[in-house]
Amino acid sequence: MAPKNDEVTVGDETGRDPAPLSSSLSEPAGKPLRITCYGSSSSRTPSRYTSEAHRLGLVLARRGHVCVNGAGSSGCMAAMNDGASAGGGHIVGVIHEMFVVDGSDWLQGAHAAFDERGGGGKWGEEGRDGEEEKTADRELLVAGGDDLQERKRLLVEGADALVVLPGGPGTWDEVRLQIPENSCRCEGPLEEVVVLHSDGEFGR
Repeated sequence: MAPKNDEVTVGDETGRDPAPLSSSLSEPAGKPLRITCYGSSSSRTPSRYTSEAHRLGLVLARRGHVCVNGAGSSGCMAAMNDGASAGGGHIVGVIHEMFVVDGSDWLQGAHAAFDERGGGGKWGEEGRDGEEEKTADRELLVAGGDDLQERKRLLVEGADALVVLPGGPGTWDEVRLQIPENSCRCEGPLEEVVVLHSDGEFGR
């Protein structure tokens, strides 16, 4: 059934804010998890996907989970980091050392949440009414090596679960590596692997 004019649905393209989170999605989880999220980093990502990614980041933050991702400044990754920042969450970004320019604090292509030059401000300004503003906790892990293998390892190190958002070849490459290796992880298999089936993306 189509929504009424005064209803808001997550992922619509009307420019309206997404629907408020239900109480069950806003309360702290009994067991905080470290959740690795894969998704697009393209500026051409459709808004119906970035809307869902933003909501995911906000839910993870409100539930007290750690959101681990590739620290991208565009696409689903950026929207997810925006959401997690708005919720005052714990965000861990993982980049390769090639994106640290001249050894400085300028990170090429990384989300603003991980930019030390802009790190003095607070996140969580979109928190729930009547609640004290909460500052987002962020970490940035820098992987070395001649390829991306170390970065891929750091993304899933200590992870309790994976969430897969819409993305391109890079997203699927990382997921393709993790699924068969799941049963061989030294810290034990992942509790969950979740595919966010936005607008039928994974049924095409």
